[in-house]
Amino acid sequence: MLDPYLYLFFHVLSHALLGAVIAYCFLPRDTWKDLMICLCSGALCGIIPDIFGDRSVAPWSHSILFTPLLALGIAYLTKLFYKKTSLKLIWGSSILSVLFGHLFLDYMGHDLPAFYPLSDKSYIMGAITLGDPWIWFPLIIGLGLSIFLRNRPKLPVITSILFIVVYLVFRIISKEIIEHKVQVQHPVPEKSYIIVEPDSHYEFPLDPRKWLEFRFRVISPHFSKGGDAGILGEKSDKLFWYDFYPVAFEINLSRGKYVLINSQDSKVVLSVTKEWKEAGSNFIEGKYNGNLLTYKETTNGQWEEVIPQ
Repeated sequence: MLDPYLYLFFHVLSHALLGAVIAYCFLPRDTWKDLMICLCSGALCGIIPDIFGDRSVAPWSHSILFTPLLALGIAYLTKLFYKKTSLKLIWGSSILSVLFGHLFLDYMGHDLPAFYPLSDKSYIMGAITLGDPWIWFPLIIGLGLSIFLRNRPKLPVITSILFIVVYLVFRIISKEIIEHKVQVQHPVPEKSYIIVEPDSHYEFPLDPRKWLEFRFRVISPHFSKGGDAGILGEKSDKLFWYDFYPVAFEINLSRGKYVLINSQDSKVVLSVTKEWKEAGSNFIEGKYNGNLLTYKETTNGQWEEVIPQ
């Protein structure tokens, strides 16, 4: 496993590299001086939202409404070195580096207050873990080839960007496939929410293949279950855990994700061992504090314990 601080480094590196390769496509790079200015400007655009603080502390810096303003400051700074390049070109390049180098990548990995202050709602795709080697490694290869090949062509950089676009599309499609499989394989007798996310969150495996895998959770007021999903849902038929709450939990949308909120009355949690339907009613059997308990769903959606006769 990667050290968390090393993971944070790769997280920041991903933003900086994507911002830099976008700038490479638009800004002058004829001399080594111009090249360094181009890369530094793009990299700074890629990380500037985080310089002002975490999105929970400074949500405005992660809002697309403030992107032109953030980019304008860097564009003015870059213009001091690019005397013959128009400010409009530099500003446009800077906007793209902030928008795609940081905000879009954040949206693919975690919650983003995209329209703050007009809305406090956070948006998340949750298809990757930021720091994913399938993001930063192709960017390093593409940028390295573009810099050291004769005439510094754009093709390697553009190819690396296209690879990442295809990779992200693949991740989104995989996520949708897994959600559909889980919905079919693990139904619950009430409204539920399926959460599919990368299996590498807070674990940071050294094997890049592990970053391709997902895990899933199904949550509802009375149920919570989950397990590994693999890359395309090949492992989703097996559960790692399956819990049942006789007293319903609340479900809230927090930072773009559905989460269970514990109730004061929700003290009993059963580890489900068996479930069945009998005479039109749903039954759940599970262990709690070493005891085997059985609950039956009543007509109003509540659950009551079945006391053995």
